[in-house]
Amino acid sequence: MKRFRRLARLLAAPLLAGFALGSLPGDLLAAEEHPLSIQGIPTNLGLAHEMCRGVAEKTLDALAASLSGRCLHSRAAGEHSGNGLVQLALDEAARRRGLGVSTDGADCAVRLEFRILDLRIAYTGVDRSAVFVKKEIERSGTCVLATRLVEAASGAELATTQEEILATDRVPYDLRDLVRSESYPFTQPELKEKDWSKSVEPFVVTALISSLVYLFFSNQSSE
Repeated sequence: MKRFRRLARLLAAPLLAGFALGSLPGDLLAAEEHPLSIQGIPTNLGLAHEMCRGVAEKTLDALAASLSGRCLHSRAAGEHSGNGLVQLALDEAARRRGLGVSTDGADCAVRLEFRILDLRIAYTGVDRSAVFVKKEIERSGTCVLATRLVEAASGAELATTQEEILATDRVPYDLRDLVRSESYPFTQPELKEKDWSKSVEPFVVTALISSLVYLFFSNQSSE
């Protein structure tokens, strides 16, 4: 009997997981297909998620007075591959504030239109300041979001805001191919590596000077 119960749980687990994923919104499901962290370090998509959550929190804080006690229906006002991430972040932030969230806007008196002005991940360089230290990629991210709160019935504008989030961190050089996500263009920055000579030159000059000093004193002692 115990063996049967254990087998039943093992068989039920994938079915329950599949049901849970099947009930997720399409954009969230697409995001969940890619890892948000590797070895405890955010992937580029994970960093984008964090920035979207941050900008959503700042946006709803700025619109708090106009949203008090209301239902929220958010929708993108322009095309962008990150629209699903932002909408998910706005809906989550609204629920944390006790606001009702509508997917079709039928029950909401107001509508929040948003436009991504910038959502970008960039590699600003490779840290090679020390030859014997593990290489790391310097990474930065930007998320700028403009929003407009309007009355659903009349289209009258109630409030506008523009918020941004900036992020910087470092990624191990060995993970450079793993942190990318082929489904999101903004997670595929170009990596331009610095010239080795700029980092190695001080060590070479120091070594040459040390050798010359050693030779000079050796010659002096032999004389």
